[in-house]
Amino acid sequence: MHSTLTLVPSTPVNWVSTDELVRPGDILDRCTVAVVQDAVAHLEGVRVVSVTVNTSGEYGETLDDAQPENFDAITSNRVEQAALETNLPDFCDVRLEQSVGGHVVKTTVWVPLAWNGRFFGLGGQGNRASAPWIYPDVVRIASLPRVLRNGFAGAETDAGNRDPRFADWGLDVETHELDWELIRNWAHRSTHDMTLIGKAVTTALHGKSPIYSYFQGTSGGGRQGMMEVQRYPQDYDGVWVSDGGINWTRVIPGTMWPAVVMKDYGNPLPPAKLRAFREAIVERCSTDSQRDGFISDLEVPFWDAEELVGTSTETGPITATDAVVMQKIWEGPRTADGEFLWYGIRPGSESWGDNIYGAGLALTAEVDGALAPVPFEIGRAYACWIARDPDWDWTTLTMENFHEFMETSVREFAEIDTSDPDLTGLRDSGGKLLLTHALDDEVIAAAGTLHYYLRVLERMGGIESTSPFARLFMSPGEGHSHVTAAGPGLTLSNGMIALMNWVEKGMAPDSIRTERYDLATGERTMSRLVCAYPRVSNYVGS
Repeated sequence: MHSTLTLVPSTPVNWVSTDELVRPGDILDRCTVAVVQDAVAHLEGVRVVSVTVNTSGEYGETLDDAQPENFDAITSNRVEQAALETNLPDFCDVRLEQSVGGHVVKTTVWVPLAWNGRFFGLGGQGNRASAPWIYPDVVRIASLPRVLRNGFAGAETDAGNRDPRFADWGLDVETHELDWELIRNWAHRSTHDMTLIGKAVTTALHGKSPIYSYFQGTSGGGRQGMMEVQRYPQDYDGVWVSDGGINWTRVIPGTMWPAVVMKDYGNPLPPAKLRAFREAIVERCSTDSQRDGFISDLEVPFWDAEELVGTSTETGPITATDAVVMQKIWEGPRTADGEFLWYGIRPGSESWGDNIYGAGLALTAEVDGALAPVPFEIGRAYACWIARDPDWDWTTLTMENFHEFMETSVREFAEIDTSDPDLTGLRDSGGKLLLTHALDDEVIAAAGTLHYYLRVLERMGGIESTSPFARLFMSPGEGHSHVTAAGPGLTLSNGMIALMNWVEKGMAPDSIRTERYDLATGERTMSRLVCAYPRVSNYVGS
């Protein structure tokens, strides 16, 4: 069945015209607890908590005040920070609970009264199964308000995790044991359950099943998307994995490497020096047309840090030791003998927190009057999982013993990982995988995604056999899940248009438009096309 809707990227987050949506005359009669409970009766342990029709056009603190029992601590924090979501179409807000693995999992399903016939599953962020809703338009993370405004029914899950700890939640403080059932919920179980629940609710309210189903996840949400593709390939017609933590058991330990290098050398790199390295690389690359034509330099650094020794910065000149530390951070985790373990920060990536998240892997802070490295928080928490010690001292991790740390992660946490290159299930189901990664990702190395895709090509018979159902796009000059770095980036709208055209019209994307916006004015300031692997991009104007 082909799409009957008009795909229009009017903003970075709106990709479907809502002029053609259909609202059944009796839908309000179906937006009841009884109807929804009957629809999910075949799903074990699922209980409907509430069904509310929202015609206010708003969602936020007013609803939070009215129904506090329906909001856990994490969601309440999100609403408090967001204050209010506005410009929402009329929708049915359904809250459900399910007992799984000794935890009560909460699932939220929003179904627009006027619907485009499609279901949208939402990924999370970091090591959480759901993500905050409020982001600038330049962030390519779907949310319930965003998919609702595009006419989709959407669902998200908390995977049973309401631990107030940001990332340490998998480890019991008292027993020092891992809560493997909660981890398993997050790893794969709850996303699949959310999908079954969300589709059942949507079908009950509109009297017909979704004609197409999509999943979009970025970063940790991208890992969820890959898990769906690998374990539950029948769940979605189209999955978009953006900047995904695909190789989780290597990616997350690898985030600790920059802090360990700076610690071991006793030489934390201040932001001014990191900025100087980046600016020099960006300046050179902006005049090097070959750098944008092909993926050629992801597996090894393409820059010799020694070239900048002596360069003046506001915190002093770059020293020879600075250059050694920078080079080792770029090279990524290695054994004491120099054997490759995983990829490092790509030269030119912003890695010290000068982005809209304040995130990066080469963070530093003043401690007792001196500059000190700060490990990536999710990596530090994951290391506590590995050590089975909530008070584990990260400074005991060294460049010399790093390989043991990495090997333990790979061995003990394989269930979290999504690096299986066998996509036979996806191929046979007829589903499509849009795999994208920002080349200058400051958190998850793009080289890891390329590494995975090359393994997929080898397993699935090469580019001609694989490209009909799985394609890779890598975009230069943008950062982790946002389009505010040196170059234009892939917006939520343009990625979804490419995926929907592929799924619904058989138009496999050879290129996707990327854009850059002025954050102050909202004006588009640059545009180019990124091409499917093995090419990268062609400039098409600015």
